[in-house]
Amino acid sequence: MTCMSRNIMFAGGIPADSTEEVYSLLAEAVGDRAISWPDGENTPARLKWIGGVNKRVLTPAECFEIVDDRDVPKPAVHDEEGRHRLRIRPGATVDLRGRLPYAQDAIDSYAVFTRMKKEGKIPADTLFQVSVPGAHDVVSISFAYYEEWPVAIAAWQEALQDEYRRILEVIPADELCIQIDYCTELDHIGGAWAKLLPWVPDLPAEELFERYTSLEYIGPHLAGLPEEVRIGFHICCGTAPYYPVQPLDTIDLPVRLANAIQAASGNKVNYFHMPAMQDSGDEYFAPLADLTTGDATIYLGIEVNDGAEEMERRAASARKFLPEFGVAHYCGYMWNKEIMPGLLKDLRTGADHQADAVAG
Repeated sequence: MTCMSRNIMFAGGIPADSTEEVYSLLAEAVGDRAISWPDGENTPARLKWIGGVNKRVLTPAECFEIVDDRDVPKPAVHDEEGRHRLRIRPGATVDLRGRLPYAQDAIDSYAVFTRMKKEGKIPADTLFQVSVPGAHDVVSISFAYYEEWPVAIAAWQEALQDEYRRILEVIPADELCIQIDYCTELDHIGGAWAKLLPWVPDLPAEELFERYTSLEYIGPHLAGLPEEVRIGFHICCGTAPYYPVQPLDTIDLPVRLANAIQAASGNKVNYFHMPAMQDSGDEYFAPLADLTTGDATIYLGIEVNDGAEEMERRAASARKFLPEFGVAHYCGYMWNKEIMPGLLKDLRTGADHQADAVAG
């Protein structure tokens, strides 16, 4: 594994009123401690992650239609006003290419990013980060009929590839970081997703694990990305409607997922982010010793809203099993706007402690 002094990673969401405000906030809060910076994901189609995609990308698409709530019941939780359950319109061809927001938003934000680099406000070798949701994130929340998922998943993957193509026409590959958010896959494998959403099938964990770590699933998420692009996976256990959606007694499942994803990718993944809980200690972090992800950097989400001292306690436990790792918040900051300045300060403090510990 490669360990760097620039050891902070951001999952993506950073609440602010503009891209420039996000970059100014990061410049003040973490300086040169992060390899890549996201733009905050504050545009309408990306706001609230999958919520914006459902409302502004999927629901208006001619190939889909809204399912009557009398046919598919709403979940008791994890629902928000305006989100629809969808199905494929009979006879329609499902093609989402050109509909996704990621390329145009990236191109717009990159203009701000390059300007602020020239002004000296962003470290010169910082990469531009684009975070995109894995297909299961989008499809499992929005599509009410499981038998339609394979078609919708393939359409999302093809549309992502088209977004990559458009992004790479403007942003040089060696300045780009693409992060795949891998969340509801874990929640489905762990069993929480089927309990939360009434249309999600409760299937054997190993069957789901094999499906969502297979080359057939992982490969299309990475197709079209040249080796110069930094590729990451944000392995999450879910933050809405509460954290964690999928409780974890140990980090074993994220570790096994990272190992399998890396194998399926042909060792193309440069980093993995894995979550921690507030009470995580030695028992939780012990499976880190089983990582087989090669040179990929591991970022641990050990900043969990409870202060720098608790963050360092978790880091000390994790170092017993994996001496070198980077640090992160447990997810994005979209749900933590009011306390975010303090969280960023804790993250910076924890990152410096970890760098000192690695340096000896």
